[in-house]
Amino acid sequence: MRTFPQALLDKSVICTLLELVQLVWKSCKAEQDDQFVPVYWFTSQSLGITLQLPDSIAYRKTLCERFAACAKRWLELAGKAAPMELETLLQVYLSTPCDDDLNYEPHIGHALALEVGNGIKYSMAPSVDSGAAVVALPPNSAPFAYRLGLRDYLRGFIGQGTDLQALKKFLSDIYQLAKENPGMPLPEGGSSMREVIDKMHHATHHLVAAPRVDRELARLLVWVPLTLFDEGLMRATSHMWTTLMVERADIEVLIMVELTIAWTWLIQQHQGLFSQRFEPKSPFAAKMAYTPSDKSARSRGYAIISRALAPHMLLIEFIMQRFDSVKHLPHSNFNVINAILRILQVTFDNLQRITTNALARGPLFLLVHLGFKLLKLGFESSPILETKLRDGLYKIAFRWFALPPRWSFSGSKATLAKEIQILID
Repeated sequence: MRTFPQALLDKSVICTLLELVQLVWKSCKAEQDDQFVPVYWFTSQSLGITLQLPDSIAYRKTLCERFAACAKRWLELAGKAAPMELETLLQVYLSTPCDDDLNYEPHIGHALALEVGNGIKYSMAPSVDSGAAVVALPPNSAPFAYRLGLRDYLRGFIGQGTDLQALKKFLSDIYQLAKENPGMPLPEGGSSMREVIDKMHHATHHLVAAPRVDRELARLLVWVPLTLFDEGLMRATSHMWTTLMVERADIEVLIMVELTIAWTWLIQQHQGLFSQRFEPKSPFAAKMAYTPSDKSARSRGYAIISRALAPHMLLIEFIMQRFDSVKHLPHSNFNVINAILRILQVTFDNLQRITTNALARGPLFLLVHLGFKLLKLGFESSPILETKLRDGLYKIAFRWFALPPRWSFSGSKATLAKEIQILID
């Protein structure tokens, strides 16, 4: 499990593991139902699994405690490797009707899924140290519960008849508007970013529930966030893409192909990591002023650059998490690896367009880290491809360190911690 925790990232495996926890817990509960007539067989109707256990209550309690602890530890390991994939699978499990729903019985499998889901950590940034615990639940419990409720609500809403044409027209209009001014905020008086995210959630769950893939709608789900290039939208979109790939595997190829095309478009539009707006100027170009530094001006500059780079960082994190979740599956990792190779190759070809701003360290090092992970996978059948990949990665890394040292004016401890973690990895 420590070598390949991603092996748990399968719907049937997750459901079986958590249902077994529930069956073992039921064997302990059987003592309270009738202590004179022991029950040896425990069945899960939803999965068709029957478990036979001895009548020793002490043995059952020990088994339940150890098995639940192991299940939690295995799920947490899988969550560290691919947090968004695990969250989606846990939501699928929690939304699936179980044997005990009609009886309103306690369900330890669901409780364990909620506990693990609440503790999923998506970022490399350190946890906030506020001294004593403010609340008992982990910080991620609110967004996990929100996305779980939103998923069930939208699935029910689709059954009442969603106007698909109106949905596609709305997203298409946003895409055309954003394509004219890529990376710029939506104009005032029009649709808000909140409306765009809501419509994209509707489109995501419509694609999951539809019997056939609507390719036009799937493409819009890729291009709308990449043309708007907003941090909040990109963060939400990463979960939407993961939901599509986990619940509709036949959409993965389409999304990965569109991402490779969109990456080239981002380079052409000078967005994010390839923006030329933030190139550092020579210190001798500024007039000497014997006054204290303006910290508010520094903070405003940092905020502008961070907003431009954050979507690219999130996009690379999504691609890396997707790679981590399928790299052990020969039948499904081909499309992801091909997409990463194309993204890296077009990046190598546009090496001079990468910004040299000090705050670009994070996404740049993460891109290099992704390439090294790909190299570890091995290219025994194509040594030429491996050589080209290795050469391109070293050129990107050494180009950064060949530049004169620049003092970063970012005061973000979270950003610094992420960069250090990337270098350690």
